[in-house]
Amino acid sequence: MKLTILGSGTCVPSLKRSSPANFLKISENKILIDCGAGTLNQLLKSKVSYKDIDIVFLSHFHPDHVSELAPLIHALSWTPDFDRKKDLVLIGPSGFKSFYKNIVFPVVGNPRPNTYKVRIIEIGKKLIFKDFIVKSTKTIHSPESIAYQFIEKNKILTISGDCDFDHNLIKFSKNSDLLLLECSYANDGKVRGHLIPQECGEIAKQASVKKLILTHLYPISSEGIRLKQTKKIFKNTLLAKDLLTISI
Repeated sequence: MKLTILGSGTCVPSLKRSSPANFLKISENKILIDCGAGTLNQLLKSKVSYKDIDIVFLSHFHPDHVSELAPLIHALSWTPDFDRKKDLVLIGPSGFKSFYKNIVFPVVGNPRPNTYKVRIIEIGKKLIFKDFIVKSTKTIHSPESIAYQFIEKNKILTISGDCDFDHNLIKFSKNSDLLLLECSYANDGKVRGHLIPQECGEIAKQASVKKLILTHLYPISSEGIRLKQTKKIFKNTLLAKDLLTISI
């Protein structure tokens, strides 16, 4: 597995950090996890073609995580001299089919005839693909929000999406090779539905993960302070950076 962090920011516009999005390559599968504003440009910067995306996973329906889904589909349908043939698989939490039907489809419509189809899947606890397995669990954030875990052979990547502290998330993240956690604010700025450094450190420590990366960084308090506060509890912690690539 190889993970590229396309966007480590939030809903707040930033020249440093794009909105949430991650690109994951598992075997020959090219996957997006969330698709916030700027995702298509970040793919270009990463030298990944949006034309090759196979699957898009969405953690929840807030705009900073889904706002470039419609532009992605629009680009796949209407790029000149390009006829996509393979289906585009979109996977999300409970309610995703309704969200797509009422919010996304009225904007993008159907792909051009004789090209590709959009397949919508609402994930349960597990999906099994040829080369990997994906698990999900409910998180404390929005009514539909979930975390994802990607398993390839004996390697485990867990991505929290937006969430609050939760013992279920600790259990879900157990023994991950890499845990990507949101860390929206410093310890003195706790907001319900989001994590702070001491919580991120405790989740990583109690879950016995190998490496922790902090993402979804609001440009409010010092990022360095957030890293320092987390490392007091869990030393093997890094700050996410846009276009950072990690092999797992």
